[in-house]
Amino acid sequence: MKYFVTLLAFLLPVAVVAQEISATAATSPTRPQALFVLHPQTGTVVETINGDVRMGPASLTKMMTLYLLFDALKAGDLTLSTTIPVSEKAWRAGGSKMFIEVGKQIPVADLIRGIAIVSGNDACIAVAEHLGGTEEGFAQLMNKKAAELGMTGSHFVNASGLPDPNQYTTAHDMARLLTAIFRDFPAYKHFMAEQEFTFNNIRQQNRNRLLGMNVGIDASKTGHTEDSGFHLASTATQNGDRLVVVVMGASGFAEREGRTLQAFRNTFALYTPKVVATAGEPVVRDVPVWHGAANSVNLTVAEDVAAYVSKANVEGVKVEAKYNAPLSAPLAADQPSGELVVTLPNGETQTYGLIPAQPVEQAGFFKRWWQSLLRLVGLW
Repeated sequence: MKYFVTLLAFLLPVAVVAQEISATAATSPTRPQALFVLHPQTGTVVETINGDVRMGPASLTKMMTLYLLFDALKAGDLTLSTTIPVSEKAWRAGGSKMFIEVGKQIPVADLIRGIAIVSGNDACIAVAEHLGGTEEGFAQLMNKKAAELGMTGSHFVNASGLPDPNQYTTAHDMARLLTAIFRDFPAYKHFMAEQEFTFNNIRQQNRNRLLGMNVGIDASKTGHTEDSGFHLASTATQNGDRLVVVVMGASGFAEREGRTLQAFRNTFALYTPKVVATAGEPVVRDVPVWHGAANSVNLTVAEDVAAYVSKANVEGVKVEAKYNAPLSAPLAADQPSGELVVTLPNGETQTYGLIPAQPVEQAGFFKRWWQSLLRLVGLW
């Protein structure tokens, strides 16, 4: 029979992140706008509006180009001082540029800044050709990595984000990607928070004006095309908590920055982390065990389960343990034995595995025979 144990716990909202390709403002009454606010430490989606709607990524695409470049650095395939040649295709790239020159050898560190700070399409193509052989080959690497990161709503065809009907993403996926960057490459994420870059005696500013506003942003990327609108993906920390905020499809610089700033300020001020379940501590007690040396076992979680919850609605979250009883021995300490489902007031859910709090060996022959006999006569 199936048991459902509902525990009124604290919380768990599950869920809540660019550089322009062109500088021409564009508004469209039919273009979707998206917002995704993530607390990555707990996986809490604080807020989502059109978070899984596919949209043109514009220069948020460059976060994937940076991810693959950082990955090559971490693997030792490149160093920051490694030089990469500039092809004619890279030199001729339109839109935002860092102004590299055909035939020159450019250090990786400069190319990173050219992508992260000034959103250089030319720098993206140079990197793509070096790592993927061609930009098309690099796009295959981008899509492979997107699949590995769980970016199910994304598809890439170029390294820069220049418009293409077959290139799309979601705010949710961009939050996943930015989370992966600061998780996997802490030594390199600082490039995505630098406010200006000078190359070939040309000084350019980062288009994310929030970097100078003491918000706590330590990595970000902007993006814009006329069709997609204005995007901004940012992550910031305050008092030990980190948030990822992605705004897509805004009508201009002011709107994308205003919505981002509001999300950071409101969420940091109004939400707090809470522990829902502690690793090793019983979530469900005395679950019957069939043919076990012990007659019952407690179920727990392998790692602490926490959520980022509204201070005004801490008790609005339900936690439900689901399992089939009796469990059958033998039971290993890490054996999946059920699920812990956390449901937020907004309907968002997160599922965690339940495991035995201690292993249970199989009972000897006589006890197994006796239990089977009791079940036969309806006494077990």
